[in-house]
Amino acid sequence: MRIWRCPDYRALSGHEAETASAFYRNLRCSAGDGADPVRSAGLELRAVLMSLQVGSDQARADNDFWKRKCRAVFLRPAMEPIAHSYWKKLSSFEIDDLTALKAASALAGGPLVYRKGPATGKSTNGDVHFPPLEDQKDWLARLGSAARDPALMLALPAIAFAQTVLTHPFSDANGRFGRLMVHVALGRCADLRGPTIALAPAFYRNAESLGAALTQVSERGDWSGFYRVFFGTLVEALVAIADPFVASARRSSGNAVCT
Repeated sequence: MRIWRCPDYRALSGHEAETASAFYRNLRCSAGDGADPVRSAGLELRAVLMSLQVGSDQARADNDFWKRKCRAVFLRPAMEPIAHSYWKKLSSFEIDDLTALKAASALAGGPLVYRKGPATGKSTNGDVHFPPLEDQKDWLARLGSAARDPALMLALPAIAFAQTVLTHPFSDANGRFGRLMVHVALGRCADLRGPTIALAPAFYRNAESLGAALTQVSERGDWSGFYRVFFGTLVEALVAIADPFVASARRSSGNAVCT
């Protein structure tokens, strides 16, 4: 039985650190600082729409359910206003259980609870199982420690996502909360004050690769494979803002575009 647990974190290697640093520079240059909640509102919806409209022009997704997942975004609360509302509380990484639960509930559009007992996540490549949350109750404290460790700073977005998804603390919206934590971790790494790219379409298109990489983290402590897939997915999300449909909104908002 495949059971997911988050092992000890590992800092980026020299090459991985160079890749991550280059990405953070490009992110800030291409996407702005995300400070204005009005200008960032709807970014994810626009990117999802463009992804669905011109999917044939993109690299092939690693699963056949990504379009269904993308369409579900239109039925949920918009991510950007929620991210801005919780930005200060979450970006400190001194997060208590109640704040995390409230943020996840906002993303879900209704009240959630912390799960009790073991849980199962369905996957086309084999289901995964999560031990009782009691066995991983220090997950938020671990993220706080990682955020205070200079050696782990460049890896923080990847760590935040892996820890959240491998823990699976909530009754729903674990992936959404994980991506929200990626946004606030990117804020630390790239000096951002709000979300600047749409993560959901890229993460959905690479869902099986991310899942397989998380399995390797859980079973073997193989962070290198996960870092490779994770930052590749971030690059795909960043490239999406160069699309005319999204980039036109960026230009009208006055955000800088790299040349």
